[in-house]
Amino acid sequence: MKILTKENASEMLGGKPLDTFVSELSNRLHLVGDTYSIPPDSGKKTALSRLFAYLLLRSPNVCIYVSGWGVWGSSENLDLFYGYRRSFGENRTLMEASVHLFERSEEDTFVSILCMTFYFVWDAWVFDTEGKALLRISHDEWLEVRTDDEDARKEFATELEKYGMPLLAR
Repeated sequence: MKILTKENASEMLGGKPLDTFVSELSNRLHLVGDTYSIPPDSGKKTALSRLFAYLLLRSPNVCIYVSGWGVWGSSENLDLFYGYRRSFGENRTLMEASVHLFERSEEDTFVSILCMTFYFVWDAWVFDTEGKALLRISHDEWLEVRTDDEDARKEFATELEKYGMPLLAR
């Protein structure tokens, strides 16, 4: 895992500001199914993180960009999060470096960061650097999956259905 600033991530993505990149990706890619409710159970959040690792880490590089935290402060454990990052030699705060870049071989690390994102009820964008898939996670405990490929949309939809992901009540 490499931990990047938003500026470093923008450079890696061709110079476009990171927030603009994910916003444009969200507008360009097609929604898979609908908006899903994130399950409250930590075991299901862990299983969901493993499912997204399986589906997304086929791409050579995938990012988890933590874009919001501190909304539900009582659910956070920043000491745990920063301790985990320190085990990789990272001492910067989320404010300083909020983008986590993973290679295919870093599934366990990807799952750990994504789990903490779910457990701590943070906002995040998860995307491959080629811009083919996007996962949007909200602190309001919902998520969206978007992709540009019809076969990938079918696979995401099938796997989320197998998992029993509930749609957000509207």
